[in-house]
Amino acid sequence: MKTSVGTVGIVMPMYNARQTVLRAVQSVINQRYTDWHLYLVNDKSTDDSLAFVREHCQDPRITILDNAVNMGAAETRNVGLRAATEEIIAFLDSDDEWHADKLTQQVAAIAAGDDFVITEYHYKTRKAEHDITYGKPYLQQENFVKKQYRVCFSSVCFRRPPQGLFFQRKGHEDFLFLYELFTRYKQARVIQTILVNYYELGDSLSRNKNKAAQWHLELLRIIYKNNPLKIYYYYAWYMVNGVLFTLKHR
Repeated sequence: MKTSVGTVGIVMPMYNARQTVLRAVQSVINQRYTDWHLYLVNDKSTDDSLAFVREHCQDPRITILDNAVNMGAAETRNVGLRAATEEIIAFLDSDDEWHADKLTQQVAAIAAGDDFVITEYHYKTRKAEHDITYGKPYLQQENFVKKQYRVCFSSVCFRRPPQGLFFQRKGHEDFLFLYELFTRYKQARVIQTILVNYYELGDSLSRNKNKAAQWHLELLRIIYKNNPLKIYYYYAWYMVNGVLFTLKHR
């Protein structure tokens, strides 16, 4: 059975990440699947992150890019996507880290025929930590939109659609990007192994519950346009599963 898909392009945005970025980069270097290229994109950090990674990230498989102005996470990831020439793309945030077998297992799934692959992950906040698992080998678009499983963006690996796919600059742009992937591929293969450590920072914008809820409602309006029944049906699922997730993992 084919177990390789060639070079995996990895996109990592960075903003004021001096304290965590080397941990993230080292987790890429430690991958047992060694055919990768990392596009590390500095989003006009105001600390010394850029000089720090230029000094410490000397691996020839790493390309460091520097935005001329601060562009935000969505456009910064787009910079990495445009720079990457690889067909297979993975994302890693500069404050997260991968386990050593992460790419190996995802590449094997893609080589076997899956185009969109995610993994289970370890979720850590300032107060608690939990393993986030899913009981099925595939996550369907319907279950994703209902938020029945929260996808960790640092676990995403996919084959680029022929027409390309980029982020739109909106609140919760990660959700919209994933929705577009589900629209193209219908489902995501779930590697049922903890292969990512996801660290949620206390000052993250996404932690503002009211703002996050408003962003999500606006995205549902974009997705379902003039169908208020679907908009509020999926919004209700979002709210209920958000409460359940918080109660379970607080």
